[in-house]
Amino acid sequence: MDKQERQCIEAEVEYRKWSECPLWYCVKTFFNLNSGKMESEIVKDEKTKLPIAIQDKEKPQDGVFETAAGTIYYTYHRGYAEAAKQVAMATA
Repeated sequence: MDKQERQCIEAEVEYRKWSECPLWYCVKTFFNLNSGKMESEIVKDEKTKLPIAIQDKEKPQDGVFETAAGTIYYTYHRGYAEAAKQVAMATA
């Protein structure tokens, strides 16, 4: 088995696991109009401090909100790893 076949199988196994228990994680990204900087985080429950996950086959709708200080984006990502990648890209 070559590298490409192994990657394909790993992706298929990951998708099958996710399809059995689909979880969408919400990422909040804030773009500051004054500084031009972006800050991003996985949204957590205020009481438990655990990441908020929505279990559903359908992707929840993303949202965009304007404030005087900047723009807030709420995006949903398939699984915690995908959400963490988004946070890393927006923070870099």
